[in-house]
Amino acid sequence: MAARVLRAERLRDPDRRPLLVVVTDGRATSGTDADLARAVGGLAGTAAIVIDCESGPVRLGLAARLAAQLGGSAVRLEELAADSITGVVRAQAGAAARAGAGRAGRRGAA
Repeated sequence: MAARVLRAERLRDPDRRPLLVVVTDGRATSGTDADLARAVGGLAGTAAIVIDCESGPVRLGLAARLAAQLGGSAVRLEELAADSITGVVRAQAGAAARAGAGRAGRRGAA
């Protein structure tokens, strides 16, 4: 679903730099490993933040693994307050924009 939305937005505004924010405990409720690989492939090149909301005494670290597969960063929910979530998203969006500006500058130099 996210890949479809991002694809449509890229067509609508190719200069927009998307940021995917996933809030999850990392546990799959459906699908297979192949489905996950296909979804991650469809999101290639998209900046991502995974907010890990796993709780309890036994933590599997699945959200962090998802973040690694997406090439993004993972942040534990208990480390965040509402204002710091905004800060994390803005920082990641700024990094994505700077990366996009660098790519645009290289295109213009060619």
